[in-house]
Amino acid sequence: MTVNRRNWKELPPHISAAQSALAKALREIRECSPRTQAQIAKDACQEPTTLSNHLNAGRIPDESLLRDFYTTVEKDAATTGSGPLPHALDELLALRLDAKTKHCGCCAVGYPAAAEQPEKPAQQPASPIVSNPGLARARRLRRRSRRREISVPQEHTGAPVPLSEGDRRPTESAELTWPETGLVARYLADGQNHEAGFLLWQAGASYSAPGIVEAVTSCRVAGLDDAAEAILVSVTERADRQAVLNIAAALNDAGRHGDVTFMLTAATRSAG
Repeated sequence: MTVNRRNWKELPPHISAAQSALAKALREIRECSPRTQAQIAKDACQEPTTLSNHLNAGRIPDESLLRDFYTTVEKDAATTGSGPLPHALDELLALRLDAKTKHCGCCAVGYPAAAEQPEKPAQQPASPIVSNPGLARARRLRRRSRRREISVPQEHTGAPVPLSEGDRRPTESAELTWPETGLVARYLADGQNHEAGFLLWQAGASYSAPGIVEAVTSCRVAGLDDAAEAILVSVTERADRQAVLNIAAALNDAGRHGDVTFMLTAATRSAG
């Protein structure tokens, strides 16, 4: 098939042969898309620096990120009529597993070598979310949820499902006014993170300012801090920036100053 040859950086000399093979395969896949790396990364639900790190053997990608990257380029190739990709997804997954395996005491997994150079955030290309673990957790939850095609009601329907007494603060139970609070808690307790993430992402993307305040407050009161932050991160991705500012103002009026700071920080880093 026709590909766009790029001038790639030389791979680090001390990585394993397996990781080198994975990086070369990922590069061959990337060359099958005519779009920029930033465009590919956006559709693959990851930061451009993250994708660059994988392509340059700086890190071994998580399976979910590898799948998203492959699916995105596969769609690009299908759109341009370039034909099948040079590597099957199963082949890439097998290469990833091999690269993740430490075969002996003298070989390292990943880069830099774990035994000799402990990984430090400053040694990796800076990511807009690397210094905010809460934001990173929320984005991972949203990224996982977006891969699921499930139906979530557009309006609040039905009665709220209250949490058990042991899972909430009794003095603040009256604040659990968002009907989906109990549903989110149940999803997360059952390990259904995809379903929870989609519901939270959709709330942030579509609710009015009062609805966002209600949802975030209920999640915070219920101890679902990651859920509250997932909603706020989704808010920052709205195209209507005035709506984002209105939501920030509503949170501020409600005394949720920490949530305002989190949301505006996320918005700033996403735009950077």
